[in-house]
Amino acid sequence: MIPVALGFGEGADFRSPLGRAVIGGVISSTVLTLLVIPTFYEILDEGREWLLSHLRRGESTSVMARPRADASLRGA
Repeated sequence: MIPVALGFGEGADFRSPLGRAVIGGVISSTVLTLLVIPTFYEILDEGREWLLSHLRRGESTSVMARPRADASLRGA
């Protein structure tokens, strides 16, 4: 696509914008595929794990009523 984008020869004025668009699309899709999408996925995955760990921690303390140590000593 580089020769098409540079626009040498007959009809180059017509084909050069197409070549530049194809080159830009390939570069942008490569950057998105290799850098942006995996980074975004990693951020979402870490956020999901953080949220689930906090929800599980909240359930374990609120669902199970733990007797207090000083209350059991008073009854003895």
